[in-house]
Amino acid sequence: MNEAPATDHTHAPGPTAVAPTAVRVETHEELSGRGVTIAFLDSGFTPHPDLARSGRLVAFHAVEEPETTLAPSDEARPWAWHGTQTSVVAAGDGSLSDGVYRGLAWSARVVLVQVGREGSIHEEEIGRAFEWLLENFERLGVRVVNVSLGGDVEAPLEASRVNQLAEEAVRRGLVVVVAAGNAGGAEVHVPLPPASAPSVITVGGYHDWRQDDGRSFALYLSSFGHTPEGVPKPELLAPAIEVAAPILEGTPEFRMAEMLVRMTTAGDEDLLAMARETFEGLGLPAGAVEAGPDAVRGAVFERLREKKIVAAHYQHVDGTSFAAPIVASVVAQMLEANPTLSPAAVKGILMATAERIEGAPAERQGHGVVDARRAIAAARTAPPG
Repeated sequence: MNEAPATDHTHAPGPTAVAPTAVRVETHEELSGRGVTIAFLDSGFTPHPDLARSGRLVAFHAVEEPETTLAPSDEARPWAWHGTQTSVVAAGDGSLSDGVYRGLAWSARVVLVQVGREGSIHEEEIGRAFEWLLENFERLGVRVVNVSLGGDVEAPLEASRVNQLAEEAVRRGLVVVVAAGNAGGAEVHVPLPPASAPSVITVGGYHDWRQDDGRSFALYLSSFGHTPEGVPKPELLAPAIEVAAPILEGTPEFRMAEMLVRMTTAGDEDLLAMARETFEGLGLPAGAVEAGPDAVRGAVFERLREKKIVAAHYQHVDGTSFAAPIVASVVAQMLEANPTLSPAAVKGILMATAERIEGAPAERQGHGVVDARRAIAAARTAPPG
């Protein structure tokens, strides 16, 4: 793993840290997606150090603006946040967190496919992204596809170009993992294309916490329901609340997080000096500096909590957009353990080894919570294909 450059702040998790994905999913630590390439279809990306420093970025392509490059910039565009976070959640090596917040597929190669223009994404643009992928996946060695995007309207397979392309991708050997969506609390809550394609792995979400008698689960408000073909979605659940993800370099949020984390370990005198210098930029409450170092420390903690900052360069995020790449990273581990697995075998193993949430409706949880250890064990012993 590449080391992060020396800084004047810690890269360790702070006082508002969340559990790393590897702890929550309890996977096999010796597997890291080595030899597997994952393609991410998303709104935009940056060359984040957790991906770029290790040389695992195989390709970047902006479907609607092919002249666009993945060059570092002083400040990331707003539409680059989502894709950067989903790809790092799955495949980041955690170089900016001393390895703590690395993805399960931290050795996998990565292909980044930007969909739409400036964050505006429609169904036909998702279709063009799939078309580009189908033209190039063999050349790039892609085995897994993560799609944390949704189309415009529900439609049967014969009327949905996006779902037809997703089905073609699976037919040609790609394991396609799609976020279910976050409409579980709405009147219309059926997953939209490509999450409604029959052969893709549609991922909903859960929240989990530790108790004296073990781990407890709660359902996230994932989209759910039967597709026009009668297929129940989602098939699986993965963490969708308090998932550690990167804060983009060069942004005001990045600078704020660094300063707040520095302040958590500063002595009283330095702490007050930093608070006076950065008072307005950090949004600390009026009167905190005059009240003394204890008041400033309390205000800093509250600000970390409000901004969901878990370490100098990471925050926690919510949504099935982040549950899906966790499953994609488990798939990469399965293919590392057994490269002969077909997409149907991968999906079947994941569903057969999942853990149901007791008392939760079947239509909302599918086969239940992804169980990485059992899935990988089954993958290792599965016959070829």
